[in-house]
Order: sequence, then C-alpha cells, then structure tokens
Amino acid sequence: LNAAKGLSATSPVYFETKVRPIFAAKCHACHSKSRMGKLRLDNPVDLMEGGSRGRVIVPGDPDRSLLIAAVRHADSQLKMPMAAPKLDPTEIAALVAWVKAGAVMPANQHPSTGASR
Repeated sequence: LNAAKGLSATSPVYFETKVRPIFAAKCHACHSKSRMGKLRLDNPVDLMEGGSRGRVIVPGDPDRSLLIAAVRHADSQLKMPMAAPKLDPTEIAALVAWVKAGAVMPANQHPSTGASR
C-alpha cells in the first residue's frame, strides 16, 4: 500500500494517478502515435504487446521488465527517456511498484479500432 495516498499498486486507480501521468509527461512524445521502437505506451493493449525489443513489462517482475531497466538506466544501450534527464527516484519507484503488483490497468479501448479488448 502506498501510505502517502492510501493507494494499492494493484488498483487501476494507482495506474491512473501514478503511472499514466509519468507516461504522459515523459514517454508519450516518442512512444504513442510515433511508435518509436515500435512501442506505444498510451494504451494497455500496445503497452503489453511491447515493441521492437519485445515485451517491456513482465507483470510481477520489475527486474525482468525492459521498461524498468530503461528508466533505471541499467543498460547503457537503453536509457529512457532518451535525450532527457533520468526519471525522478519517486517516479521510478512508482513504476517498479506498479510492475511488481502485476501491472494492473483499467479496461481501455484500443485507439485505432475503438473496440474494447
């Protein structure tokens, strides 16, 4: 449980209040419609499918998730956000907690079809 906000990382509300704002502010410029690295982070379907390097999230296992390696700058070839400062430690911690809790997201619609998935 996140004591400061009383939110569990297993709640879709955690994604909406902690994770989506990070993606919107720090990731969507490259990883939405432009699909840099064939990766979109702006909808659950594409997020879970991953990009040119494969799946970026292994629910329940942040240490095996490319997303977490990228924001931690653990791999010299994969540092995100690219050409920008490293995420704040609290932002990285929020992403780690979310992945560790299973990467729970609210039900969403795929933007290209409008169909629920």
